[in-house]
Amino acid sequence: MNYLAHVYLADDSPLSLLGNLMGDFVKGRDRLNLLPVELQRGVRLHRHIDSFTDHHPTVHRAIRRISGNWGWYSGIILDVYFDHLLTLEWDRWSDLPLRDFCDHVYDLLRTHPDVLDTEMREMGEALIRNDRLMSYSKLDGIEEALRRISIMMTLRMPHKPIRLQDAMPELALHHDAIRADFDAFFPELIAFAHAKNCELGYVAVAV
Repeated sequence: MNYLAHVYLADDSPLSLLGNLMGDFVKGRDRLNLLPVELQRGVRLHRHIDSFTDHHPTVHRAIRRISGNWGWYSGIILDVYFDHLLTLEWDRWSDLPLRDFCDHVYDLLRTHPDVLDTEMREMGEALIRNDRLMSYSKLDGIEEALRRISIMMTLRMPHKPIRLQDAMPELALHHDAIRADFDAFFPELIAFAHAKNCELGYVAVAV
């Protein structure tokens, strides 16, 4: 799952939400153990969510819809596209309007800079500056997100240029089927995240 889904699935405590947001930026157990306890719980939930998603058969079915052309990258592409699908029926999942939810996340990033390292602060500033969470509601926002990921991946693997944004026509072609996959999968993910929140020591509160 991508940024929007992770913060939606977080417990409503500020540090838990930020921990879910920064999950991909915390590598290794040693670094994790240096964080405040609530941040640790958010990062751990993030990792559990990723593992549940990566092993779910309905997600595998969605991946196969585009894997013929995109192979290993299909999962990355769908992580981002799932955020778009989440926005399409946001009112089904949340009583808080999407605009208000995004602004709430941005406010937490602004008011808790002390718990964020340099990389995470820079990412948070970019999220706010580009209104990135809200941008996932538009297809051009998804295309831009895939373009940014492609640039980062190409910097790490310069021998193999990557253009994940070129998957947009294929996502459009399979939109209805992938949306059906998401609609079947996401309620299960919500239930899983709630159970993990309880197991990790707090109870998720619906937004």
